[in-house]
Amino acid sequence: MKTRAACRFPKLAIRNLRSNNLRRGVRIVCCNIFLLLLVHSAFAAEIPTVVPGKEVRITAPKTGKTFLLYVPINYTDKRPFPVMFYYHGYRGTATTGMFRHLTKGKGFIIVGMNYATDIYYNKLLPTETAKEKIFFDEALDLISKRVNVAKEYIFMGGYSQGGYSTTVLGEQMLDRLAGRIVLGAGRRDVDMNPPPAELIRDHPVFYGAGELDDPHYQRAKRAAQLYKAWGADVTFEGWPDETHTLSPKWSTKTKIREWLIAYGPMKQVESGFEKAQTAEKSGRLGEAFTIYTQIAEILPDTELCQNAKKLAMRLRIQAEKRFDRLRKAADEKPYAEMVKTLEAFRNTYADSVFVERAVQLLSQLLNAKADALEEQARAAEAEKNYARALQLYELYLTYFPEAERYPEVQKHVKALKNRTKTK
Repeated sequence: MKTRAACRFPKLAIRNLRSNNLRRGVRIVCCNIFLLLLVHSAFAAEIPTVVPGKEVRITAPKTGKTFLLYVPINYTDKRPFPVMFYYHGYRGTATTGMFRHLTKGKGFIIVGMNYATDIYYNKLLPTETAKEKIFFDEALDLISKRVNVAKEYIFMGGYSQGGYSTTVLGEQMLDRLAGRIVLGAGRRDVDMNPPPAELIRDHPVFYGAGELDDPHYQRAKRAAQLYKAWGADVTFEGWPDETHTLSPKWSTKTKIREWLIAYGPMKQVESGFEKAQTAEKSGRLGEAFTIYTQIAEILPDTELCQNAKKLAMRLRIQAEKRFDRLRKAADEKPYAEMVKTLEAFRNTYADSVFVERAVQLLSQLLNAKADALEEQARAAEAEKNYARALQLYELYLTYFPEAERYPEVQKHVKALKNRTKTK
């Protein structure tokens, strides 16, 4: 498809051409424009489309590294979702497969990470994590622009080398993580260089390894004991008859999904419910309604989410009744009083769908009042009472700058002043 600019130049130029060289030059210009459009289209095609239940590969432009993004099948942008960053094992590549399977494809955005540098990948040096953090931040930023992320509920985990990596990189990011999952691995530094006491205290850590996985099972058990001694909230699993190469039945032996739900969505619901109740008690009913509505869909079968759904419905009915009364009173109450009442309604129900209704009604009232004043000014102008007309127009311009017809009235007033030679 040619742009207007691409077509206009050739038509004007060809009209005045007198030589083959100039014609050739115009053809080159057109070809270059066409190629630029093709390049732009190709670049646009590289931007992946995010679809619930699907996985896409994204290249981070700053670091030049790729990662995988899986969006859960129950995803909706109406509420934020927790995120699981997963690091693969040695000689592997980015994958989301393990946690897609464990979560049954629901409830969690899953990110399959590659390693930012070979030196960290090969040795997992705690002193070589700067670029890993930059890549993590860039990936999170790119994800957040595509999906609704619950940044208070970001998890990190991995299997084998990915598990050891989670004890290195993860310990340096404890203040940003809701929990870590270390599988088929111990702790890279064993009992040396413990994490900051104030950050590891109560930090959720899940450790799991096959009971036949030598030497990783014993390492995992020891690391779990150390974390517990340091004050972390530790869960440990030993999987019977499992080696380092997990069997197809392995996923039936673990409670990772339940752990993730308990420390992710369930915490999200509990925190949200508390925030909604605080907002409701403070009279911020729009905020309360929105939070109740969001958390009601997180774990719909739980009692807390069902209560949130009922409370959201109660607030909706209450808001709709209040708004209906305001709308019916719009023709009876003085304009200034209605504006004040509607603004109070708008403030009470800020951050909710009800704000738009109040704004629309305010706009209707404002435009009706402005139109009535303009009609009076037009009538005075028709009677050639220009002084009175301009006085009314000035009142319009002073008090109704947000009226729909404001630009037209402003233009008309300027023309009228020129015509009547009025300053």
